[in-house]
Amino acid sequence: MKDARKFYLKCALCSGEIPSFTEWFHADQRCPECGSNRADVVYTAPIEKIKSLIGPNHREPKGLWHYFDFLPLNDRANIITGDEGIVPIDRWTFLEDYARRRNGIDCRIYAHRHDDNYPTGTFKDLSGSVVGSVLKEIGIENYVVASTGNIAVSYSRYLTAAGLNLYAFIPQNSSSAQEAEIGCFGQRVFRVAGDYTRAKELALEFARKYHFPLAAGNFDPMRIEAKKTMLLEWLRKMDEFPTVYIQALSGGTGPLAIAKGCRELEPLGLFKEMPRLILVQSDKCSPMADAWEEARSKNFPEGWEKTYPIYHNPDTLIPTLSTGYPKAYPVLAPLVRESGGEIISFDEEAVANLAQLIACERSVRMGPAAAIVIGGFVKSLRDGYLKDGDVILLNIGEGIRRSPAFMEQMITKTKKVKSLDDCPLFDRKRYRDELWNNLEK
Repeated sequence: MKDARKFYLKCALCSGEIPSFTEWFHADQRCPECGSNRADVVYTAPIEKIKSLIGPNHREPKGLWHYFDFLPLNDRANIITGDEGIVPIDRWTFLEDYARRRNGIDCRIYAHRHDDNYPTGTFKDLSGSVVGSVLKEIGIENYVVASTGNIAVSYSRYLTAAGLNLYAFIPQNSSSAQEAEIGCFGQRVFRVAGDYTRAKELALEFARKYHFPLAAGNFDPMRIEAKKTMLLEWLRKMDEFPTVYIQALSGGTGPLAIAKGCRELEPLGLFKEMPRLILVQSDKCSPMADAWEEARSKNFPEGWEKTYPIYHNPDTLIPTLSTGYPKAYPVLAPLVRESGGEIISFDEEAVANLAQLIACERSVRMGPAAAIVIGGFVKSLRDGYLKDGDVILLNIGEGIRRSPAFMEQMITKTKKVKSLDDCPLFDRKRYRDELWNNLEK
């Protein structure tokens, strides 16, 4: 008899089946059998159907819900969308030229331009659409989230469109622009006197007090399924599959989703292997990078993935990457090692120059968490993590509108003018060369 379900959840620990998200939420987003907070969504449609959704015949613009049969929603009528996912994947030959000049490496470099996502300008819009749609379908009216900023902004936009209530707890270092955007959608935002860890603690207390569901964090199966569509987009829009994936790292849902997608699609033979995961943290909040470096210095001894530091109240200029308590590290780090990748940190004080460079070369205005991806590419090149023939995918995860204060850092210093004598001609090429020279300092 054919299975009438479109999907179900399968516990990652005991393999128990959870019939739907209704039961998942009734069990406090845990396996009813063993209590694990990790579950994979399993679809009843044959995985071969993916082939009908990708490739040269599907290159025209398509959004997230092009993959409806492989997203955890039963009824299309419940889709909450803002055309998220309709973003370009650009070839950035100027970085290829840089790799060739600097290291003699021939590689191809692509930028997945999530800064171009219309709803809120980040790749969190993928998650926002799926979460809002699922909550609407199963009848949840109130939702609580702790966020460094971007995910709360996205959730506020999509839950508002779904007619649902959001309570967002953000740390004290989140930007006022993010706080304002959450509030402008008519949702409730609480700025916590403390760091992201404290925001998560208060969000949990609030959710328990009012019996509201709490956003489940980096292992949330809704978020993982949403971000898994990034991999499907590579297969749909690119003529070659990435050998390296570089992303800014805060919690880790993105690489977890890429790894799940690779496991599921491996039988189709659409690519040779999972990309090497190179994940980049700010040097001012880098618990996973620091733990990774320590483990590598000891040749990854038994149990290495269970040891990591916790940084409270990190003093960082990039609050969206300020996850000081890296709970996903024990799961994420072994995936990175399996892929042959790295977890690294980059000097956050250098990211403004990188953002200026990208804006100058490609007219792309990116936020600080996206600019640190470029820093990760530069550092990976310098440290020998990139190889001849690599196909490198850069996740440009946010645009500049997410961080107006960051744009102010990129203002070229000017002086007040009184006459034309104070207005010399400008040599843009020289300015561009200065940005490249700063890259090498």
